[in-house]
Amino acid sequence: MTRSLTSLALGLTLVVAAACGGDGTGPGTVIKPTADLHFLRLSASAPALQATVVSFYAKKGSDREVRVKFANGEDYLRFRVSSNSLLTRPGGGAFANGDSILITITVTDPAKLVADFQPAGLKFDPANPARLQFEFGECDKDLNGDGVVNATDSSLIPTISTWRQETAGGEWFKVSSSVEVELNEVQADIFSFTGYALAY
Repeated sequence: MTRSLTSLALGLTLVVAAACGGDGTGPGTVIKPTADLHFLRLSASAPALQATVVSFYAKKGSDREVRVKFANGEDYLRFRVSSNSLLTRPGGGAFANGDSILITITVTDPAKLVADFQPAGLKFDPANPARLQFEFGECDKDLNGDGVVNATDSSLIPTISTWRQETAGGEWFKVSSSVEVELNEVQADIFSFTGYALAY
């Protein structure tokens, strides 16, 4: 990454699993309204995105992935669908080997790490979920927005997680995620389509 939050991590190399179950629908699910979440913001010097809408065909029996990139070539997000990830179509029909479906990712707020995934209703195999990776290397280092970059911001890095929103304006559900501080990325297994964001 051209800019790194590694210095805020005080030299730590760690992978932190955010505590919550799976896709955020099980017991102990953490749910918050938009007003109670702190969304990661891109820095003022972050480059523009190459595109805010990307599409690709996922295919049963084939590994596929798509990336949303900044103008400098760095990743904003990466989405991977393994050969056995596709489970059922939005209408409920199962995927046969060789079947494909068009997936579209739309960055809904270019100033933050927030994206919408379509088609709604698409389901992935719980044993072979899709994988979403947000990159936060281009984000504002002042995570809490108090105007100062210090150890407080560093302490917030391990609390970053992927969150999903079923309907626009609705509540957000915390998704089990892993934070890789040295790589400035957060990864999460994805079981269905909706809106996703990076926040704490």
